[in-house]
Amino acid sequence: MIAADQMPPVTILICTRDRGDSIVKTIRSILACTYPDFILLIVDQSDDTRTARVIDAFAGEPRLRYVHSNSQGLSVSLNVGLALSNTDFVIITDDDCEVPPTWIGELTQIFLRYPRVGVIFCNVVPAPHDTQAGFVPDCISSRSFLVEDVAHWQTSDGLNIGIGAGMAIRRSAAEAIGGFDPLFGSGSHFRSGNDTDFTLRALVAGYQVYHTHTVSIIHHGFRTYEQGRRLLRNNMYGLGGIYGRLLRRGHLFALRRLASIILVMIVQPALNALLHLRPPRVLGRIIWLIRGLLTGLMITPPKPTHNRSRLLDH
Repeated sequence: MIAADQMPPVTILICTRDRGDSIVKTIRSILACTYPDFILLIVDQSDDTRTARVIDAFAGEPRLRYVHSNSQGLSVSLNVGLALSNTDFVIITDDDCEVPPTWIGELTQIFLRYPRVGVIFCNVVPAPHDTQAGFVPDCISSRSFLVEDVAHWQTSDGLNIGIGAGMAIRRSAAEAIGGFDPLFGSGSHFRSGNDTDFTLRALVAGYQVYHTHTVSIIHHGFRTYEQGRRLLRNNMYGLGGIYGRLLRRGHLFALRRLASIILVMIVQPALNALLHLRPPRVLGRIIWLIRGLLTGLMITPPKPTHNRSRLLDH
């Protein structure tokens, strides 16, 4: 355990867009963290001023920095935040989450304990909600584990090693791999997958990845089941794009990962449906995975955009 006066400074990064006051709980929980030296950086891509007005209430808080960006897309927003941060450890969460007081310290200790770890995920648990009406995306592991390279890739739930709501990155690793790919994430061509894409590229570059189950954040991002179907379609399209892009670069391990996704997301649900005498509803998953794969194989990478964004300090 590192003494408090030896703990390095950390940047907490939240990217938000048109979410109004949903971010207030997140801000309050982060400012209540016991870590001695951190800056909370908020990058706001909103088209309106609701979020800016809400954050005005924290104007006297020296640990909070707010920036409005006219850019579009989650990955671009994350790259803006990375460009503005001056710490090597950057911890990311969403604008509809709450974190525990020890969250920053526990993730930072992992970086210090494992100097080759470039990405960390923590558990993301759903807030209480009406399960008849919908769900809250989560990612929960019953154990902590270290992924040393792509050959040892493993996941928490058969699909994800973690999700971006509870993600920490070593900024030097982000710089080494070119940051987040603007093709992935909300508001992008592939609509999702920026966290998985970043993680796999970090592993390819020689960095390790760690998932810890010792600290969890609460996610309030409720979705109806109809929204969930759209989310799943986007996720399949994004996953296809990720592995198509990797194959285009000559990383053949992506074929093994694709086979695993087909097993978990298509074959197993189809067999389970047939066993219960229900029609298997996996055709949409197959179509969107293939569409993403083919697009990933063919699409030309975009030029970086974050350095052309107009940034306004609030």
